[in-house]
Amino acid sequence: MFYSLLRFQRFLESVYHAFISLMRVFLRFRFRSDLRRSKPDGEELFILANGPSFKADLLEYRDLLSTQSLLCVNQFVLSDAYEELKPARYIFLDIGFFVEKTIPRVAEVREKVIDAFIAKTTWPITIYAPAEGRNSKFCRRLTASGMPVSFAFINRTVVDGWKPVRHWLYRRQAGMPPPQNVLIGALMTGIGIGFKRIVILGADHTWHQGLEVGSDGVLNSAENHFYDKEPWKVAIHHPETMRRATVHDYFHNLFRTFRSYHLIRKFADSQGITIINASRVTFIDAFERRPMNSYPWER
Repeated sequence: MFYSLLRFQRFLESVYHAFISLMRVFLRFRFRSDLRRSKPDGEELFILANGPSFKADLLEYRDLLSTQSLLCVNQFVLSDAYEELKPARYIFLDIGFFVEKTIPRVAEVREKVIDAFIAKTTWPITIYAPAEGRNSKFCRRLTASGMPVSFAFINRTVVDGWKPVRHWLYRRQAGMPPPQNVLIGALMTGIGIGFKRIVILGADHTWHQGLEVGSDGVLNSAENHFYDKEPWKVAIHHPETMRRATVHDYFHNLFRTFRSYHLIRKFADSQGITIINASRVTFIDAFERRPMNSYPWER
């Protein structure tokens, strides 16, 4: 009896969250997605995350990656690998790149990213960005620079709850699972474009291993990317509210992040799409794991 009541409670909760998702989609209708205009150039997409484990992948599989359809994220453009691999697709999900009022660290990175794009990009590239950034200075500056860039805007409205409603909204690109991390947006973008197999590299997701609360009571994280010479500590703030993050906030966001991957896995399976996490180091347990040293894998 107890477990029957618990299942019924969870069903009611899922229906409630589906209703809230429908309300969000209605209220944010103007933030439409442009993904239907994008077409896949093959069946397979490699998403290159920026975790430290990607450094070894880059050394070993540089030639292979240079022949693949690539989707890069965030600050990849600041690395030498950007000009070497020449990705045709790039994505940002952090709204801090597209609003003027953001935390100083993000504003500083944004300027470096813009300058790097303009200085390095000589090949056609599509940048996927939140629909809220459609008229942002970030997009206008890159367009005005004359670099061969086009923008496609994605709907990052949070969609959760009862699976039939959730998947119906995902298929219409009306939103995505809670987008706590750019990889969530990258995966939903790859699915929306129409790729049949998506391979993830460099998605370490080991942030929790470098957390500490300093003597001043501020929560700090050890930032570490494949292009960093060494990890560096940074105080954690919310990019939109700019408030200092608490430990429970941070771990709640991690919960939402890893749960979103499981929601994506269920949706991908329903669409006949395979997602493979080939990262050397990873805490993501939602997707099939395969090592790159046995690529190409059997279907």
